[in-house]
Amino acid sequence: MWSRATETATRLAKSFDELAPKSWFRTAVAIGFAVMHLILFAQAGHARLGVPFNSHPDEAPYFSNPNAPATRIFPRQPHNWSRLVVSRWDSQHYIGTAVRGLSACPKDPDTAPNVAYLDCGLGWLPAYGAIGYTVASVTGLAEDVSIELVSLICAVIVNLLWTHKAFTERIGRRESYLALLAFNLFPTAFYMVTPYTEAMTLALCLGAYIMITKDRWVMAGLMVGASTALRISSVAFGVALGCTALVAAWRKRRDKEKRWWWPLLSIPLVGWGQLVEMLAIKAIVNTAYGFWRARKAFGDKHDLDRFVQPTWFLKGLGAQHMDIVIYGAIVGILAMFGREVIKKFKPEEAIYLGVATLMTMILVVLAPLEYWGMNRYMLMCPLAFVAMAFMAKRHTLLFVLWLVFCIAFYWHIEMCSYVAQGNPEICPCLGRFEFAMPMQ
Repeated sequence: MWSRATETATRLAKSFDELAPKSWFRTAVAIGFAVMHLILFAQAGHARLGVPFNSHPDEAPYFSNPNAPATRIFPRQPHNWSRLVVSRWDSQHYIGTAVRGLSACPKDPDTAPNVAYLDCGLGWLPAYGAIGYTVASVTGLAEDVSIELVSLICAVIVNLLWTHKAFTERIGRRESYLALLAFNLFPTAFYMVTPYTEAMTLALCLGAYIMITKDRWVMAGLMVGASTALRISSVAFGVALGCTALVAAWRKRRDKEKRWWWPLLSIPLVGWGQLVEMLAIKAIVNTAYGFWRARKAFGDKHDLDRFVQPTWFLKGLGAQHMDIVIYGAIVGILAMFGREVIKKFKPEEAIYLGVATLMTMILVVLAPLEYWGMNRYMLMCPLAFVAMAFMAKRHTLLFVLWLVFCIAFYWHIEMCSYVAQGNPEICPCLGRFEFAMPMQ
């Protein structure tokens, strides 16, 4: 029986090795994982709330009060923003921006209080909402469906990038697929198919890595720069690209290449998206700092002292999503396999992936008001998922146990909390209560 099982496993492995490089297979796997998340969302909506995937198919999101505050009253507007089971929490703000733009924002920054910019939806960068509006205008789809469609397309692109030859030629084809598997079973991987900015941001930043492998530095800068219009935390990839460009230029100059300075052209581009967005906000609401004023009103406070406060980390073990448990696991995986992984990449590539992951791990601690969102931010740690693939290669049982652990967190904690908007009565596995929001 054992010999038969071994023979079957060998046959399956051989079949996989034949299929893995084929474009249609890569595309099918990439789409399959995206569909998997949608199916699980549909099931979560039914099991947790008893609602269908779309609870109001005949009524798109709309504002009955064009100046309705974005955060301070319930029920939140636009009406029906949460009709899709994938639309929860911050989805409201991206959908709201897609529906009304920044029309509710004050036009006199000298007299307007900071909270007025929060009320008009500027507490969340408006670029993704603008993309949703554009797609809705072109396709005729509702704004929430348009943003969701963009996220789905970007999620498939991200999955395809994990098995791109820029990864398979460095770490191996099987390892690339294992990294893809680990990524899609990570507790917060479902955010890739929500009306959030994660999918597009990661598509741009992984795309920049592909450009680095091809020595296309301007394109890498344009991609990372575009990501800064979506998420401030993508500054981690901007810093990473800047460090990478400096090292690449130095190496090219050492090797006496004529255009040794070419990588340096990417550095001025790493923040172009944020700059353009600030100029657009300035043109619309008469202040380029509307977003930052809104975040100040929201209560943003990023304290470096967290890194030297053991109590902060210990309390996080029992936080609502037990974020420090996952954070500690990622730190452990990187400590065990990070050095081996780094050696598989060329110096410039290793610097980009390594610095981006390190910077993100730092921001993961600094960014949240308490602990909320830490597990989601860790989707932007590409080196961690490659390290998981090496864990599978070296310690298969440990990798399997890690996946089982991730699946449990995915279903019982992260997705449940997302769908139920933090309601501990619906999600009994949650840790210490931090925050919840009434269902619309």
